[in-house]
Amino acid sequence: MVNKDAFAKWLETYAKLKPYSIGRYAGAIDTISSELEVYGLQDINLFNLTDATFIDTILTNPEFIKKNNKGNRMYSTALKHFKRYIEYNNNTELQAELLKEELDFDRYLLKSPADVTKGTIEDKPKDKPTHKAISNRNIWYRNPKYASEAIANAGYLCEFDNQHQHFISKFNQKNYVEAHHLVPISFQDRFDCSLDCHANIVSICLVCHKKIHHGLFEDKKELLEKLYNSRKERLRASGINITLSELYSYYQE
Repeated sequence: MVNKDAFAKWLETYAKLKPYSIGRYAGAIDTISSELEVYGLQDINLFNLTDATFIDTILTNPEFIKKNNKGNRMYSTALKHFKRYIEYNNNTELQAELLKEELDFDRYLLKSPADVTKGTIEDKPKDKPTHKAISNRNIWYRNPKYASEAIANAGYLCEFDNQHQHFISKFNQKNYVEAHHLVPISFQDRFDCSLDCHANIVSICLVCHKKIHHGLFEDKKELLEKLYNSRKERLRASGINITLSELYSYYQE
């Protein structure tokens, strides 16, 4: 919750300021909120703010700068602390939502194995999936059924190296593999067709999956190249037009 007391507690914990400074900075946000109309800005309670970029609008406002200079720049210091506080809250909310979505997705894959005859999946463009906005970022819905079917269609083998067989899943008595969107779903905004489709979901072992998410780029470049070359025609048939160099760039951002 964003409020004056929570901001003061955050200043104490993360900015490690003295109680006197904490009180001044927390009070300064109230003062600035009450004066936004004077600066010719939207009249809002800054403690209801979710978009930290509005802080930059205040900091560059000529009327605010005059007030700030008279106050020995105490108000700009307070706003900069407050901007970091909003960004911290936004990131915490985003990470919590991403974790929940990931856990729900994985839980479905484990407990709801697909019954798919290999080679029966049809690749064609799909409409963009639905999404929800969390902390100014879109979280795109992924249908775990597609992932389950993609894994089954791959014969429960790692598509980078089918010799990567680490253990048998207790849920389906098959070789344990994980689903991965080759073109990351976080880049859905850049595409007109859905990235949540069978053609874009690869079946890989848990070691390859960890590498593709957390490894150095040079260590996962070979993995990406092989997966891309095996899927590029299917991706194109599904409306996903992307070059290997573009795919590389997504894993370097």
